[in-house]
Amino acid sequence: MRRLRLELPLAVQIGAVVVLFGAALGTLWYTSSRVVEREQRRARANERLREANDQLEALGRDAIAGVRPFPDFMDASDWSTLNRRLSDDAARIRERHPGIEGGYYLPSRPDQPFLPDLPRVASDHETGEGSGPAAHSVSPNRQSLYDYVDTQVDAAFRKKTVLSVVEDIAPYTIAIRTAPVRVGGRVVAATWTMTELVDPIYIDQSSRGYRWFAGLALAGIALSLILTINLAQTVRRQTAERERLRTELRRSERLAALGKLLAGVAHEVRNPLAGIRGITQLWQRGLGLGEEAHTHLIDEVDRLEGIVSRLLQFSRADAQDLAPGDLNAVVVEAGRLAEDRARAHEIRVELELEPILPQVEMAAPALVQVLRNLTTNAIQVMKRGDVLRLVTTYDAATASVSASVMDEGPGLSAEVMEHLFEPFFTTKPEGTGLGLAIAREIVLAHRGELRAENLAGGGAVFTLTLPAIQASSGRGAKL
Repeated sequence: MRRLRLELPLAVQIGAVVVLFGAALGTLWYTSSRVVEREQRRARANERLREANDQLEALGRDAIAGVRPFPDFMDASDWSTLNRRLSDDAARIRERHPGIEGGYYLPSRPDQPFLPDLPRVASDHETGEGSGPAAHSVSPNRQSLYDYVDTQVDAAFRKKTVLSVVEDIAPYTIAIRTAPVRVGGRVVAATWTMTELVDPIYIDQSSRGYRWFAGLALAGIALSLILTINLAQTVRRQTAERERLRTELRRSERLAALGKLLAGVAHEVRNPLAGIRGITQLWQRGLGLGEEAHTHLIDEVDRLEGIVSRLLQFSRADAQDLAPGDLNAVVVEAGRLAEDRARAHEIRVELELEPILPQVEMAAPALVQVLRNLTTNAIQVMKRGDVLRLVTTYDAATASVSASVMDEGPGLSAEVMEHLFEPFFTTKPEGTGLGLAIAREIVLAHRGELRAENLAGGGAVFTLTLPAIQASSGRGAKL
């Protein structure tokens, strides 16, 4: 059973990856910024707690040291004075630091250890009519905070050390700092300060929000990763499909060209076959044939062989074994082969070679054939005294190597340019029109390009361009 695959358009996949990844990063940034903000708020709260606590400790130490030896020789008036002063000090500290509660812990007064007195939940008999303590009653949730303060400040007194904690006491998140008060080297009391870090109604929502945003961010990153993997697979499949379609297109173009080629072959073969038939009929009639007739027969057969040979070259142009090679060496060989014909027409051949040229994948004999075809065509349209130039260049931007054949002929007309590489298109009476078509097929088989254009000062240039193997470190052969 074939598995059904859902293929989304490439643009949709890229857009989804960008959106999801951006959303994930944005969510992580928002969550981390909120966490950092919360920690900064806690740090500021702890600093304010420390400052208020130090002030309470200093005021409490002065207050206790200013009365009779504490607490052994204190009477009721002494306790009343100390209570009033410590309560006033605590009130001033709270006014100076809004949002902070604080006071003193005096374990020597079990009847009222806290100054000011911490509120307590009123009992049933205290809530009756005329009951004074009921005015100080608080909710059970709030009472749990003061119970925790009681525990912490007692620990600071007994351990004789400063304690700082951040605690979640539902529905509150508080920071509390407790410190001992020393008089004459003796711990006689303790101070406490407390603040709420977050308003109670937002604590649960904030925690759930952080978890929700973090989950969304992780989910977005996971989905982005999945889509990225799928996108890479899609690109790989599309690349393979594009190569397959390119191969199919080349095959279709080849079939179309072969169709034209066969039509041209039928036309081209007809003339030499007619000549051979005429000579054969003369033999049948017993008419004498001289040396000229035999030579004519051989020429017609050679012409047929040339047409068939070019037909085979055209059909097998892409069946080449490619290997790394030096294009400079190919150009030098093509220039050497063109020397004799150029000298006969009094044309000079000049080579302008890039001294350091990266190697290319090529079948050297096939490329020599391409350049030889181009130089032959160029020599045929040039006049005496002209210069045929063979030039090699390297383009680092496209990582490609080029070989150009430049002539000083009349150039190419618009009509010729349009049909230049079509099989059997020729402007020469004796031409077959297969040379440039074969050359183009060979270059395409090398994954390269063959193009023609007119030069500004007159003449034409045919440029063969091939991809370089090593654009950065390749070296041409030393000539």
